[in-house]
Amino acid sequence: MVIYLFTHQIDSMRIAIISVTSAGQRLAHELSLTLEMDPSITQVDLFHKNVKSTLNDIFSIYDCILGIMATGIMVRNVCQHIKNKIEDPAILVMDEKSKHIISLLSGHHGGANNLTLKLADITGSDPVITTATDVNNKMGIDSLAYKYYMDIEIPSVILNINKALVEGFKVKLAVPPRYEYLFQDELLKNSYDKYSSNRIQVFFNEHQSFLTPKKLVVGVGSRKGVTTDSVLSAINEVSHHLGIPPERIDCMATADIKRDETGILEAAKVLSLPLKFVSLDDLKKFEHPHISESSFVRRKFGVPGICEPVSLLVAGGNSKLIYRKKAFNKVTVAMAVS
Repeated sequence: MVIYLFTHQIDSMRIAIISVTSAGQRLAHELSLTLEMDPSITQVDLFHKNVKSTLNDIFSIYDCILGIMATGIMVRNVCQHIKNKIEDPAILVMDEKSKHIISLLSGHHGGANNLTLKLADITGSDPVITTATDVNNKMGIDSLAYKYYMDIEIPSVILNINKALVEGFKVKLAVPPRYEYLFQDELLKNSYDKYSSNRIQVFFNEHQSFLTPKKLVVGVGSRKGVTTDSVLSAINEVSHHLGIPPERIDCMATADIKRDETGILEAAKVLSLPLKFVSLDDLKKFEHPHISESSFVRRKFGVPGICEPVSLLVAGGNSKLIYRKKAFNKVTVAMAVS
């Protein structure tokens, strides 16, 4: 298997890989080792055989299910679980020789298309994507919401908005001044006409809906004396990996013990972000299944880590990591979304 650089943004994902043959099982293991190196993927679990019972157990738990099997096997076993494009996980199918990989279900809102492209980069497979907006070089409204971490208030408009895009109409996208950076995205600019509003709103004829951005929090930990440039560089790199501009971030967070760390304070000012401080007491009480343990931080401060838990705490209840802790030059950075 050929390994390439990651080039396609995906949301943080818990991925299940189901194989049915010995060759597929080996491929699943190789893929898991590669995917686990990506900080934007929080969990990769492997399952072998028993496709029907496995899907019964995991369908509503994972963000993505990759079947290394014939497409027909997956289709026959997954159809009974399908609800709608907002709730269904991304479903992908790949052959055991990794010649082809197919985005089968939830290509936009579930992220299956982006993950298909990422896995194609990793394995050298031919990606198969059939969604009409993508093959017509348009950004569907559900793709826009997925990429920039937004909720679509009225999901029923998705079909009509995307149909209008495919038929060559420019759909209207109204944004507040803060979100005008969206039109730096060439694919988005190719799909929508810009208007001004106090909320993000998409509309075409009588079809319209608001898009509500989720709260995006970057958590920062550092060694003493970290420079502003080091903090900014780390945040920019994480944003680039996630495929979003730094302007999309809503807040910075760090531990209360970093209240006098000039590099962090100045970085927040440069980015024009509010900076929230979390007490050590709150960090000691906080538990989350995906927090990485730092022996150094545990030994020095009595908590498992800084950047991951502060990002989750400030993002609020039911938040999740979209970027696991990564160490840069004297800086650790993580990202969470509400």
